[in-house]
Amino acid sequence: MLTFLAKYATAAHLALLTVAPLFLFPFCGEGEIAKVLLWLSLLCAAWIIMSPSTIFDERPHDARVRFVSEVVRDPLFWFSLLLVLVTGVRALNGGVGFTYDAEAVEWTLSNPVIEILPGCVDGAGFLPFATSVALSVLLIAFRHALDREAIMSFIMWVAVFAGISAAVAIVAFTRGHAGIAAMLKCDYKNPSFIGAAYGVHLIVGITGLFHYVETRQVIFEMLTAVSVILTTLGFAVFSPALTLVSFAGAFLVIVAISYAFHGREIAGAGSLRCTIAVLAIAFAAVAPFMLYANTFGIASRGEDIMALQLLPDGFGDVRSVLSGIALKVWKSGPWLGTGLGSFSLDMRFVATPQDWTVISPLQKASLNGWWQLLVERGVVGMLMFVTMLGFMMWTYVFGMIAKRNRHYIRSVNCVGLLISMVLFGLAFVDCSLLRTDVLLAGGAALALSAAAFPAQRRANSKEE
Repeated sequence: MLTFLAKYATAAHLALLTVAPLFLFPFCGEGEIAKVLLWLSLLCAAWIIMSPSTIFDERPHDARVRFVSEVVRDPLFWFSLLLVLVTGVRALNGGVGFTYDAEAVEWTLSNPVIEILPGCVDGAGFLPFATSVALSVLLIAFRHALDREAIMSFIMWVAVFAGISAAVAIVAFTRGHAGIAAMLKCDYKNPSFIGAAYGVHLIVGITGLFHYVETRQVIFEMLTAVSVILTTLGFAVFSPALTLVSFAGAFLVIVAISYAFHGREIAGAGSLRCTIAVLAIAFAAVAPFMLYANTFGIASRGEDIMALQLLPDGFGDVRSVLSGIALKVWKSGPWLGTGLGSFSLDMRFVATPQDWTVISPLQKASLNGWWQLLVERGVVGMLMFVTMLGFMMWTYVFGMIAKRNRHYIRSVNCVGLLISMVLFGLAFVDCSLLRTDVLLAGGAALALSAAAFPAQRRANSKEE
């Protein structure tokens, strides 16, 4: 029973934590989403402490002791606590916003309550705080609580939940839901796209499909395939043209890698099933443009892709102006930033009349996620982001070097690096990387790729 909980129930809880924002964003405010994430994070933390995966000949009690001891010695755990503390302070230290100076008869921008601490626009810091807690739980779980079988179970559950959320979103759109309709527009005035999260889950789901074909678990194979097809529909509908093309390229790469690493084991009927599934997934991406493009209002994206116009007209000019504004704003608070959610307010004071002839009054964010990160969080926030990434990349590279033999490497070991490259590249033209759903999905993908390398065999232990 404990083995079942460790391999399936714990993985299902972590998968639900990862995909929860996809379910909630169209229907709830940021405050409600943050509360759900915090409760799910606490529940998942309890699960991974009670039932971590056993390695080799461990007993459940030994696995719990090993998990706690490894976590305490893990520098990423302590850094995660620091990250949670900083984001918590930022969430509590509100006060950034418009104020009216009666003496000067003008509007000004107020500072946070405690100016020497990182701050935010009132209410804008709660969701990033909950995101940092959820991401910390996911990273620690992959590093110390899940074995390879539990990781593959996590991939299946993520595919299932992401597929269900895509189906729910599309059905809600047909019922006239306003939140879903706004997300379908993929407008660069608010360059933050839920489709990027579906793209991550699509790429990760492919690795699960090939794994279950290789291990001949037909039920899980069919469940994963159907779920990935639904996820692909969500990805195709909620992504702008450049995101569609970027993840389509990643899809082709991971399919090629999967055939290369799993080819011998899935020869014959297994290879045929994989090919049929891949073609079905590809058709699911094309189907909305062929059948429902006018209904969904996405016909222009297909036309832009065919014309090789992946970004809107005048995008370069708008991006250049916004980058210049971002540089000026960053100089006003280089170390701690101007506060979460403040860029759309700051630009009102920094932009010149000439700038307003280029950019829209409705512009909410920069067209460069790295500038957005630096402006609102400062050098300290950027360093914390890079440090967290560095920890994960070190684990990944170390695992890759330790397992150079092709026999030990599978497509799941490559998917995290591939997704990171796509997301980091897209961050130069939008702010999707800073979304909660994309951060959790991308962070989980990189962590599971590093954790999916086989564990080192201990002395005098049995085979896994």
